[in-house]
Amino acid sequence: MMGNKLSFELLAWVITGVILCLVLAPIYLTLGDSFPFLVENGMFIIIFITFLRFIFLMPYHWFDDFVWFKLIMIFAVIPILLYLVDNVMDFQAYADEKGLQTFMDSVTVSKQMSLIKYIKSEYYFFWAGAFICSLAIPIKMIRSIWRMKNKKR
Repeated sequence: MMGNKLSFELLAWVITGVILCLVLAPIYLTLGDSFPFLVENGMFIIIFITFLRFIFLMPYHWFDDFVWFKLIMIFAVIPILLYLVDNVMDFQAYADEKGLQTFMDSVTVSKQMSLIKYIKSEYYFFWAGAFICSLAIPIKMIRSIWRMKNKKR
């Protein structure tokens, strides 16, 4: 049974990697390393997909029977939430003060506008998803621990 759960985890990480590459490909292929928020954007995508998987597919994960992991996840969300808020504030400040077109010198003006719209849309979408999932994870973990403890009675 544990082998199936580890296979599921590996498959989930492969799917996460594929989605990460598909979402970030238009930005990376157009701008390369000149987009200063590429790593943070990738982290938003990874956090969102991973936490969403934890919320809805917990019985299929390897940690379903480990209370200690669930306790760690309850408190690990605090620095993750701070990371999310800090990075979205940095992105917003950069967009407001300097403008996203500042690192798009090699891109035509018409393509800049569509790329800026894409960057803002997917950045805020995955940030909001990661933020909401980060708020929901402790609730899900506490509920899961409570069910495990009461199931044994």
